[in-house]
This record gives sequence, structure tokens and C-alpha cells, in this order.
Amino acid sequence: MDETTLEQQGIRRLKACRVQKANWVIDFRECYFFTAPHRMRNVTSETKQPKTHLHDEVELNTDLGFDLAQEFVTEVVNTYMPEGQPWCERGPGMFLSDDAWQKVSDDVRKGDQKIFSAMKASNLYPELTKSFYPDLAIGTVGLWIEQPHPSQPITCWAIPLRELECNLGPYGEIDDRFAIRYTRNGYVREIVGEDIWAKIEATLPETAKVVTEKPNEDTEVRFGFWRLWQKFDDEWWQHVVYVGDKLVHDVELKGCGCCPLNVGRWNPSADWPWGLGPLIQGLPSLRQIDELEAMLIENVEKHVAPPIGFPDDSFAAVEQGLESGMAYPIRPGTEGAIKPIYNPGPPDAGVYQYEQKEHRLRRLFFIDFPKQTGDTPPTLGQWLDEIARAQRRIGTPGLPFWREVPAKIFLRFQYLLEKNKTIPELKVDGVGVSLQPRNPAQAAAEQQEVGMAVKAIQILGGAFPEEFKVQIDGKATMEAILQKMRVTMLKFRAPEEVQQAVAQISQLVAGRQRPQGQEAPGGAAVSSPQ
Repeated sequence: MDETTLEQQGIRRLKACRVQKANWVIDFRECYFFTAPHRMRNVTSETKQPKTHLHDEVELNTDLGFDLAQEFVTEVVNTYMPEGQPWCERGPGMFLSDDAWQKVSDDVRKGDQKIFSAMKASNLYPELTKSFYPDLAIGTVGLWIEQPHPSQPITCWAIPLRELECNLGPYGEIDDRFAIRYTRNGYVREIVGEDIWAKIEATLPETAKVVTEKPNEDTEVRFGFWRLWQKFDDEWWQHVVYVGDKLVHDVELKGCGCCPLNVGRWNPSADWPWGLGPLIQGLPSLRQIDELEAMLIENVEKHVAPPIGFPDDSFAAVEQGLESGMAYPIRPGTEGAIKPIYNPGPPDAGVYQYEQKEHRLRRLFFIDFPKQTGDTPPTLGQWLDEIARAQRRIGTPGLPFWREVPAKIFLRFQYLLEKNKTIPELKVDGVGVSLQPRNPAQAAAEQQEVGMAVKAIQILGGAFPEEFKVQIDGKATMEAILQKMRVTMLKFRAPEEVQQAVAQISQLVAGRQRPQGQEAPGGAAVSSPQ
């Protein structure tokens, strides 16, 4: 495929992405209105952002959206990507034999530890909060992960909705993806890199001259990626870079995790490339809460300073209300004419409706923590059941999120560390090993398997003690349980040390069971303690 055709193909793909996004622009802007009114709400990538802050014609009356979006991001991060825990691990792929897995399992565990060490050394977690708030609650997030130089740590930066364009692939996943950035000319060279900048100087000298001579002006830079599905030997991506509408760089990337632009969705559908997050789903309730908040404020204001009526021949200049501590002249005979026109009703119904809407929104955002509903405190079992039920609810829409965001982040770090030789690319007999990331839900299922095994040990060991000890390999069983529990700090003795320890224990047991006065091996009489 020649360069002209590839340039036109990228432009066509970007145009299709923008058509998909046009159907969601109004919802995106309203979501920003309720959760981030100071954010740039021109969410289309076709024009650069205005330099001045947007002032809304309608006043926001509630701050509930701020709280909901922040708590939702916190809940999702702590559930799927807790900073202090290894929230992902590599396991054997579909076609990897048990023997091959045993050969590389130790190297896999060591590599996983280095991957998480690299995550902590990078700016991943600070940048996740920038990427997720409030875009994750809206439904779609973008994150760029790259290592600018082998001597530098891996760098991440958020791609907001206004810079992100994407479209669905043949199997319903995110395929075409673009990051459109209007950046200051002084940063163009840094963003594209020295190799691409050399191509810009060679192919677009006039553009390079403008970028160099006018550092404070803006230039549109487009980074595009799409899968090359016709290649089956590995995961291949087409990468293109545009300056305006001109293609300045193209390359084919190979390997799982080779694409630096990660796009993920919360609660995706089969029809759109944009996720249907709880913020979009809760827009009707947020609108009603905003109106109820305004009504409650107005009701309180009428209680504090109710409207009054007065005779127009009594005194003047009270149309704007009465001030505290002021004295006003009143004509004799009209003292009782000044009075409230009506008494506003109690705000109980509005407060109840507000609380109901807030409760439903908190449930929608998966932050409706277990609460004591009656006078009697719940039992520990009831409390744990409520927590387990909440975790199951967040797991349903969160499963595709985990596959598209945390798992892809893990694979991206693995790819970069293998590229700079920090961790080895695992092979058995010269053939690459197929591995797959596993999420905490799989680890939790294995923990349940451990519980069932312990229960079986208790039942069988109590019912058939002699047969159980003969039939079950104790060491192999302990190793399997520790592996399932992800415990690595317990170490087994060497076989000769085990035999020596067993012999010593046997002698101690035999000595305790020998009758008083009976000679021990060696001729000495053994007496039992008094």
C-alpha cells in the first residue's frame, strides 16, 4: 500500500470515528456540566479549544455530581487496580502445556514483580486519576503509555474525551483510535520525537519553519492506530502520524501490548464505541436533583424572608424588602396591614424526593455502601452478604473494563520491559510462550477452591485418618494450596532435613509413650515426669 493510499485511509477512518462521536457530544457536555464545569467542554477534536473559560447560561445548583464521580473512580481503582497490591498476574495460555508452564512459572512470577515495580516508578497512578475523572463515570477513558528513552521511566498521560476518537472493530472491540492534539509549536518536536521531526523537516519544510519560528501558536498533530487483521502470526497495528492532513510517519507495530494508546470502556454495548457509564445513565436524576435543589433553596428563602403586603399610602420604598434593625414610619390605623401574603408549605416532600434520587444515584455509581436500615445492627454474616452483593454488581459491567484497561495496561508495561530487556521474553525450546493476564476475580475463585480443599481435608482426614495419610501426598498438596493462595514466603526444607526432623520427632514420640522405668535404646531408664 503506497503512502498516498495510507494517508487517505487514515483520514477516512478518522472521519468515521468523528461521525460516531457526534451522536454523544450533547451527553458528554452535560456530564461535564454536572461533574467538571471548569473542564473544556468542546469535546470534538475538529477545532482547537478556546482560550477563555466557558460560562454557562444555566446555573448549577448541586454539587452531588462531583461527589459521585470522585467516589466512583476511587471505588473502581481500589477494586481493580489497588496501588499497593499486585492486581494482575500472568497465567498459562490456552495452548501452553503443563510441562512448559512449569519451566517458566518462576520466571513469570519474577517478571510480574518487576512489572509492578515499573508501574510504581512511573506516573501511572497519578495519571489514572486525571484520565478517569470524570471520563470513566461517563463511560470511556484514554491513556497513553510510552517510554521516551530506555534510560527514562515509563511515562503515562491522560487522553481526554476532546482529544480521543475511536470506532468499533469487526469483533465489537475498540479498533480504530486516534489522539488529536492541538499543541503549542514549542512542544511539537518533543511530542512527535526526533525521528518523526526529521521526517517533518524533510517532507514539510514550510510546516517545520512555522513551528520553529512561531512557538506560541498551535499545530494539530494526529496519532492514529488500527489493527491489521489480515496478519495472523501475531498482534499487528498500523501506526500513523499526521501534521494537519499530511501524513508524516507510518510504521507497523508487532506484539501484544505494542499499541501505546489504550482506550477502555465501562459498561460497553455492541452498537457504539463509547461506554454507557453511570454518569450518562444518571443524567435524568441529576437534572431532577438540580431542580429540586433550586426549589429547596427558594423554599428556605421564603421561610426566612417571606413576601409581604403593605398599604401603598402608609410608607414608601419597601418594595425590595425590610432590613433588620431599621425603623419605618407607619400611618396610624394601618399598623396591621403589613403582613405576609401567604405561608409557604413545608419542604418535606421535596427533601424526601431528593433523598430518594440521591440513593438511586449512589446505587447506580456502585457506592451505596451497606447501611443499617433498622434499630437492630446487622449480623456479621448479613454485613458480608451485603458487601459480596455489591461486589457482584460492580463485577458485571466491570469485566469488560478490566479486559480493556487494567489488563491492557499490564500488557503494555510487559511489552515495554521486554523491549528494553528488563524482563526476558519467555521461550521454551526456542518457541515463545503464550501467556494471558488474570484478574482478581479469578484469584478469588481460586481462593474458594482452596476453601473447598481445606474442607475436604477436614472431612476425609476425620473419617478415614489412616487411609487419608497413606493416599494423599502431603508435600504436593501443601505446594498446590500455597500456589493457589499466592503465598511465596513459606519455604520447604530439603529432603534430608525433612528425614532428620521426622526421625527426631519419632524418637520424642516414642520416649513419651514408653512406660515408666523401661529402658530406652542405649540402656538408660526413662522416667515419666511427675
